[in-house]
Amino acid sequence: MIKIDKVSLKKNGLYEVHLSNGDKMTVHEESLVRHRLLSGRELTGEELEAVTESIQYDQAYVDALKYISYKLRSHHEIREYLGEEYAPYIVDDVVGRLMDENYINDEMYAEALKNTMLNTSDKGPGMLERELKKHRIDEEIIFQKTGAFSDAVDSERMNKLKAKELKRYKGSQRHFSMKLQEKLMTKGYYKEHIDLITFGAEFDETPYFERDFEKIYKRYRNRHEGYVLKQKLTEALLRKGYEYDLIQEKLGEMTDETIG
Repeated sequence: MIKIDKVSLKKNGLYEVHLSNGDKMTVHEESLVRHRLLSGRELTGEELEAVTESIQYDQAYVDALKYISYKLRSHHEIREYLGEEYAPYIVDDVVGRLMDENYINDEMYAEALKNTMLNTSDKGPGMLERELKKHRIDEEIIFQKTGAFSDAVDSERMNKLKAKELKRYKGSQRHFSMKLQEKLMTKGYYKEHIDLITFGAEFDETPYFERDFEKIYKRYRNRHEGYVLKQKLTEALLRKGYEYDLIQEKLGEMTDETIG
């Protein structure tokens, strides 16, 4: 028989059960009461094994509830978290109980994540899809939630994203459009969303064109002249995304003295 020598309260609200064989068990109050772990009680080896297993189950359940209390968790997240400390059969039992009590619900998790991304971030439905797949959410749920997210994306959202990027950009409209499209695709937006963006008078590339023209002209003027210089200027400005007609108009304004 193994005797409980002492039960002491720890600072974090847990109890430490000291056994006559030198072992210790840390338990929650619920386990202490349920298993009548009182000082002086004697347990057989079988009783102690059953109590130990039950306590592990209780601890795993409480740990899972604490983990969930910070934010919603997916079924996969809970399994991975508990799997670091507990045996698979305990994890299975705890996860089953949490699902029965609706603490774990992958559809609710996916819905909450969709709403968070839609309302508090600049991410798109493709990013939601990637995140849900990472959490091994059912494919049908992923299809439904990403579809709802995609339908909710409107021109106002997309043009706000454009305006945000435009504040940081200095260059041609064509280059800006390309870079914006690349960035939005990495954020999880699809072509149908990018097509909602409009470009109007708010984009004036003239000062950037003049700046780039002067910079490139200074680079080439001492090495080339005449037709070759014009070709070099044209090619360099085209690579930066400026329109051919705009470039030719500028070149037409240059005198023989400046072009050589």
